Amino acid sequence: MATTENQSGNFTRRDKLVEYEQSAQKKWEDAHVYERNAPEEGAKDAPEHFMVTFAIPYMNGMLHLGHAFSLTKAEFAVRYQSLKGKNALFPFGFHCTGMPIQAAAGNLKRELEHALHSEDESSGPEGSEQGQQTSSESMASLERKAVGIFHSNKSKTKAKTGGLSQIEILKSMGIPDEEIPKFCEPQHWLEYFPPLGKRDLKRFGVAVDWRRSFITTDANPFFDAFVQWQFRHLKAGNRLAFGNRPTIYSIRDGQPCADHDRSSGEGVNPQEYTLIKMEVQKVKPEWNTGDNKVFFVAATLRPETMYGQTNCFVLPDAEYGIFQMNNGEAFVCSYRSALNMVMQDLGPKTKNEDGEDCPVQLATVKGSDLLGTPLSAPLAKYSTVYALPLLTISMGKGTGIVTSVPADAPDDYAALKDWKTRKNWRDQYGVEEEWCVPFEVVPIIRIEDMPEWGDEAAVYLCESMKIDSHKQKDKLSEAKKLCYNKGFYQGKMIIGKYAGKSVQEAKPLVRKDLIDAGLAIKYYEPEGLVISRSGDECVVAYCDQWYIRYGEEEWKNKVLDHVEHHFETYNPSSLNQQISAIDWLKNWACSRNFGLGTHLPWDKRWVIESLSDSTIYMAYYTIAHLLQGGVLDGSGNHPLGIEADQMTDAVFDYIFDLADKPPKDTSISLESLEKLKREFNYWYPMSLRCSGKDLIPNHLTMCLYNHAAIWENRPDLWPEAFFTNGHVMVDDEKMSKSLGNFLTLDQACKEFSADATRLALADAGDGLENANFKRKTANDSILALTTFDNWATEVMTSPAEFEKERDGEFTFIDKCFANELNRLIGEADAGYSKMMMRDALKAGWFDMQNLRDQYRVLTDGSMHRDLLRRYIEVQALVMVPITPHFSEHVWSDILNKEGLAVEQRWPEADAPFDESLSRRYNMLQSNLREFRLELQKHMQPRKKGPAPVQPTDAVIYVTKEYKPFQQTCLKVLEEVELDENNEPVDKKFMGNFFKDHPLIKALSKQEKGMAMKFAPFHMQTEVKVKGKEALALTLPFDETKMLEDQKGLIKKQLGLPGEVEVRDAAEESSIDKNNRRATGAPGRAVIVFYAKDE
Repeated sequence: MATTENQSGNFTRRDKLVEYEQSAQKKWEDAHVYERNAPEEGAKDAPEHFMVTFAIPYMNGMLHLGHAFSLTKAEFAVRYQSLKGKNALFPFGFHCTGMPIQAAAGNLKRELEHALHSEDESSGPEGSEQGQQTSSESMASLERKAVGIFHSNKSKTKAKTGGLSQIEILKSMGIPDEEIPKFCEPQHWLEYFPPLGKRDLKRFGVAVDWRRSFITTDANPFFDAFVQWQFRHLKAGNRLAFGNRPTIYSIRDGQPCADHDRSSGEGVNPQEYTLIKMEVQKVKPEWNTGDNKVFFVAATLRPETMYGQTNCFVLPDAEYGIFQMNNGEAFVCSYRSALNMVMQDLGPKTKNEDGEDCPVQLATVKGSDLLGTPLSAPLAKYSTVYALPLLTISMGKGTGIVTSVPADAPDDYAALKDWKTRKNWRDQYGVEEEWCVPFEVVPIIRIEDMPEWGDEAAVYLCESMKIDSHKQKDKLSEAKKLCYNKGFYQGKMIIGKYAGKSVQEAKPLVRKDLIDAGLAIKYYEPEGLVISRSGDECVVAYCDQWYIRYGEEEWKNKVLDHVEHHFETYNPSSLNQQISAIDWLKNWACSRNFGLGTHLPWDKRWVIESLSDSTIYMAYYTIAHLLQGGVLDGSGNHPLGIEADQMTDAVFDYIFDLADKPPKDTSISLESLEKLKREFNYWYPMSLRCSGKDLIPNHLTMCLYNHAAIWENRPDLWPEAFFTNGHVMVDDEKMSKSLGNFLTLDQACKEFSADATRLALADAGDGLENANFKRKTANDSILALTTFDNWATEVMTSPAEFEKERDGEFTFIDKCFANELNRLIGEADAGYSKMMMRDALKAGWFDMQNLRDQYRVLTDGSMHRDLLRRYIEVQALVMVPITPHFSEHVWSDILNKEGLAVEQRWPEADAPFDESLSRRYNMLQSNLREFRLELQKHMQPRKKGPAPVQPTDAVIYVTKEYKPFQQTCLKVLEEVELDENNEPVDKKFMGNFFKDHPLIKALSKQEKGMAMKFAPFHMQTEVKVKGKEALALTLPFDETKMLEDQKGLIKKQLGLPGEVEVRDAAEESSIDKNNRRATGAPGRAVIVFYAKDE
């Protein structure tokens, strides 16, 4: 609940902010303030452009706080750049391409049909009309009848992912029951959610030029033409290829499943294995395998190690199947792996009860029933090996059958040793001695630069690391990494046909021999779990498809050079991830059999997938307003009178500066062509693109590649900067409906107001680490904004406040306030320019509020009238990017300024920042804090003796220089490297550096002891706050004079009716009976209080 005037439900403060927001948004809309155009031809002194874009959100639901967090980076940036005098543009579109909407519509239809079927069954045959209806009548009937089921339990059909049903998801978005059946049609999603997204973003106050908005897919013929033009260029440039390739595939959807078609598993690719075939020597009749040869099959990445097999492993409690494969063979393995196999044409397919492809299963077998099966293992020394239990097998990876090579695999050695030595385990699982005890490790690889490892690396590592059981997962994982890296990269084969060759050389040779001999098969499966939007677990299948040839050497090198030398990422980690992604990204399937989107122009059987049609749409923003006029699907009036079918490749080439001369075979006027071209040439290149970090490996990298492909000879048109951020949590927890902390953008604006939400998002974080939106911060912001509103209104309108204020000459405190205000303007400026929005907020809001509060205290409320008005104006302007509605209110309604706040210029410092003045101010503030603490201490009741007397006077003792041992410490500490937080880079600098420094060693024993206490204390209390300036041996100003000049202020602040005297700490003093002056230091004066009558 938002914090307001009380906690009982009074939302007055929040509602006041909402009123300001509505007022500001009307002013902006009336003034068309965010509609930005390229300057007219021949215009002089055209402002520098700034174009920022955000990764367009997918329209299968409402925008939520996660979207809002990422898009505020673009929103804050565009408003800041506008304040800096640039013609700043923020266009925004809505993504509808791909499978998510299609899958959701399909899921909903299935759920409704299932619920209606259940209802019909319960009402008897006479209740069903389905068999007598046409398909269109059936759909209409479905919509009519579905509304009545939402209040029954039959509507609770769960999606196959195990989460909420699609019906429940739509209901949770506040969609009325009668509207839900319409979402069975994908087109309805395109008509329903984009306008709501636009509504919510307007309420949030984004500085978007809505004329340039659009939706993707062929529902928008203009965008459809643009994507077709792009793909014809890619094909002409040999950037596309067609082939049959292993691909992540959704059986339910019946087509490949790309990153944005997945509900989980983005970035997961096919993993290639070698499937080792171990023939069963004695087939059990109950397995129902007929004349098939039966094989246990194990997926391995190391086929060259098969010489060392001593057994294979199965999981005793798991369920295995025996599946029909090609060539009269049957495989024993997990169902999941068999499904992958048949989708790779290794065996015949059949249909399951849902009509989906599945393997032909001959029998089901429990893992415990496979134990002791005698097998013939390819290349093994032993003619017969046996199946043994392994309790750590994952049935979610590989085949569930694990071949055992104990010489080179620590897990295998530890397990074999367990079964050989633990009789009680053998008895428990029914393992016979003959299956394991006679089998010794077979050496296969020698690591010559590790002679102590011998020829049995796994044995050595298990013994040296004291691994006693195959259940010690952590130790075995560490041993496995060591063994694999050393063995594969530095090992040599000592057995078999390729003895003497390096392991790296031998691996492909052994693999080829095994496959050619029919002893192994090439096999793929996803390298991690992938769930499609339709809810099924994806497999790897061979698919005919078009793909983009990312990773091609020359193309890749151009993109890398651009990113490394002409590009900004604002964060070294982002840069490193971007470079890695460019190098990693390879052939990308860009076509699908069905789904929403644009069809390949030369083969309409294929639809371009959702990431591939979204790589250069930023260029389309530059002209969209002149083609579509702000109508999302382009169906409204066209400002230039151009129809989509007039947008030919030649027209696009000219507009996008790929052709020098306008096309001759077009009916579009030259004036219109030039206007379109002028827009593109003015706004491109894109200045900044903002998105979540999860798009670095795909969308953002593809964006760079495609710009380099389309504008191959114009790197000046490639993107200039990307900013990426982490995901946002809410109150330190992942945002989730099950946790009750899921917030749509609409809900956040209603609960907190737009500006309080924006402020809390700015405070949530900036880097690649996950950020944290705090409800408390949003609630506190409501209070802080409205409190400032009330105060500023009083300053500007209240006669009583006017009487308190001063004018005339500036005092020392006035000068300090003005100086610190200039500093904070600079710090906020730096924060915005570096995309460090939290830093900008700190300087531009929290620190400015604290500065005002300090000024009020130090002047006892008698603040300078001119400074107050400047402060309010500065505060309004520096917060325009983050709280634009509130700034608009302060600018117009409190300061009564002309024009709009969002169209003003960044406030400039009215004088150069005075470092010396700032140090004096900070020292005075620090001393006053210490003096107040000392006064409290002075007045504390004593356990014995008389009660403390209220002091009337005080003496301030100023230390002119550090003690000799302290000066030595400061000289040594000068050599300590500090990080950006003024903390030592070496956290153990005291032990690693300080105590052994020659200057410290030269101190006496007593001085050395004091030095070891002084140095860390000074680093923590002084250096952390002031940086290296705290290590100066003397101050750059006269501390005594500064305190003398401020005696009146000090007296007032401490409530002393008598005198304050400033003395040199080196002088004798009868007032300082406890020699407290000896504890002072330059810049840290000591005060002693006394009562004159004592």
